[in-house]
Amino acid sequence: MPGPKQHDLPAAKPALRVAIVEDEERFREAVLVPGLRDFGIDAIGVGSAGELYKNMLSSRFDIIVLDIGLPDDSGLNIVRHIRQLNAKIGLIMLTSSIKRQDQIQALSEGADMYLPKPIDVDVLAVTLRSLARRLSATSEAAAAAPGEWHLDPTGWCLLAPNGAIFALTSSERSIVNALIEADGLPVTREALIESLGEDPHLFDHHRLDMLVYRLRRKLGDANCGKNPLLTSRGMGYLFVKRP
Repeated sequence: MPGPKQHDLPAAKPALRVAIVEDEERFREAVLVPGLRDFGIDAIGVGSAGELYKNMLSSRFDIIVLDIGLPDDSGLNIVRHIRQLNAKIGLIMLTSSIKRQDQIQALSEGADMYLPKPIDVDVLAVTLRSLARRLSATSEAAAAAPGEWHLDPTGWCLLAPNGAIFALTSSERSIVNALIEADGLPVTREALIESLGEDPHLFDHHRLDMLVYRLRRKLGDANCGKNPLLTSRGMGYLFVKRP
């Protein structure tokens, strides 16, 4: 069964725009920013409050992730200032501080969430997608397919019937889209490789199996019932949308 090429994926809504305000440059530019971009998030990194304010003059952000300790200002002050200017923007505190008072103050000043460092990029990506959905005025995905596994309107999140959200990397997005488009029928390994934009004759099939294995583990991490991603012996893989 031929699978959709990568360029045949349905047009996604504008990417989620996120600013990462973190003064540890290596952590910001080598881990957080590229990691989030692999999840389809339009992330930029800045190292100070001044850089953030400068970028906000010319760019719109859906969510801002803030370290509590910055060289030119406190993350708490930034939360307070931005919340006064924009009640709708998402604000997440990302910090190594374990002080209970800091957490209470950050949430009191208007932060939506308070996450500890170090943080796994997968966890941050899911948190950002979850917060973005919560801040959205409408929930198209929930209304579109109740009780089924389905992609959200951006195509970058897989939603479980129980409401759990799984942020997808670009490779996972291509694979899931091809499987869901097959509507419960098996999809060959060759077709899935083509969905990645690769040549089935040159691509290592074991690499595909490893991608699927990691995706199955991700979907099995939440209490969502039976794993929807199944192996079709002698064929490839299939995706069961309804439990």
